[in-house]
Amino acid sequence: LGPSSLAAYDHPVTWADLGAINLGPVLRSQYASSGNLLEPVISEAAFNFTLQDGGSKIHPEFKIPSELLSSVHFWLRIYTEFTTHHVVFFDRKHPDIIYGVLDFRELAKKARNRAAYEITVEKKTKALLHNYQAAFKRLSRHAHKKTSDPFEKQILSAIRNTHHKHPIQEFSKNIGTQTGQRDNIIKGLLAAEIFFPKMEEIFSTLGVPAELTRLSLVESSFNLKAISYAGATGVWQFMPKSGAEYLMINSAFKIDERLSPLKSTVAAAKLLRRNHHILKTWPLAITSYNHGLRNLRNLAAQTTSALQGKYFAPCSKRNPLGWASRNYYAEFLAVLYAEKYRHLFYGEAPGPAAQPIAFFRLPHSETAYSIALRRGVSLFEFRFLNPDIRNIRQRLPRGFWVVLPEHENSGHLLAYEKAKLRDQSR
Repeated sequence: LGPSSLAAYDHPVTWADLGAINLGPVLRSQYASSGNLLEPVISEAAFNFTLQDGGSKIHPEFKIPSELLSSVHFWLRIYTEFTTHHVVFFDRKHPDIIYGVLDFRELAKKARNRAAYEITVEKKTKALLHNYQAAFKRLSRHAHKKTSDPFEKQILSAIRNTHHKHPIQEFSKNIGTQTGQRDNIIKGLLAAEIFFPKMEEIFSTLGVPAELTRLSLVESSFNLKAISYAGATGVWQFMPKSGAEYLMINSAFKIDERLSPLKSTVAAAKLLRRNHHILKTWPLAITSYNHGLRNLRNLAAQTTSALQGKYFAPCSKRNPLGWASRNYYAEFLAVLYAEKYRHLFYGEAPGPAAQPIAFFRLPHSETAYSIALRRGVSLFEFRFLNPDIRNIRQRLPRGFWVVLPEHENSGHLLAYEKAKLRDQSR
């Protein structure tokens, strides 16, 4: 679990990150076009319809509370409207306030390389942030003066349109930046749709709402190769310590189960279920995935209304939660709604249909290479389904579980759960 809810988004997801998916039909389609990835046209009506759940696609447990509407709307725009080539300047406590947006799409086309692009982005972002901060200082000294300064005008115009009433000094403390994620989410959904059916089955079997599988999109945009600067790994972004509690991380066997989308889903379900047992509500259990249990046990006695109004609402005061943790539940709701209403934001990908997948337990020590040959599975497909196995010629221990295509309902998934998840109260 990374130190930031966006820890795995350090770089845009590339098509190569999707491993062995057959991207031929996708890359030839409108879905993968630069227009769909980077030049969306989304109406305000689409946002309103989605936020109101106009199509009744969302379980009542995950309806958007009024206290979080502005936060969810902001994150919905981050996931659907703004791309990884946009930097949004906004108020961290009042996310309905957006001061401006830097658009680096043309720079991305012309930059010599990725390093040159990132240096320019960082330089221009810091320069614009400095200009906004300087304008705030001037406004703080002369709040009611007439101005022709463009930065002061942008600030005053943005604040004028919000229902929050604070002195200009209060707003000046909260300006921050956020990179968009639209293209990362579009690409990640291709891989996610292959795994989501089994992931939902795992969560449901373990008594966790299937909707929570979408937390993997918040954590990593479902980038199968996601590794953050802090070492959080895989689509569920387990750190080494938290991963070792539920998963095999063994350098001798060249195995890191944090990289397996399905095995790490089992671990995520167990962790969420345990935290829900302690914290009593799903909003708190979801927040704990980012924040851990510290400080949250004290909130378990709070009513849902109090949680949403006092602790998750961005403008709340004396909050024991940091900015990332306070926003995490709103991010989850935003990505859940974005995915449920993907036809309004991303379109439907002509990607491969989800194939049946099952767990198989090795009766004896064997290499991944020999397993793939014996089962008639291509090495590309085997690696895609089992990225936790880093060396296909290394012998795997007896009793190790591998993921293989399965065309019949063999019950191996349940066998895996029963065998490996006996400690369900953990």
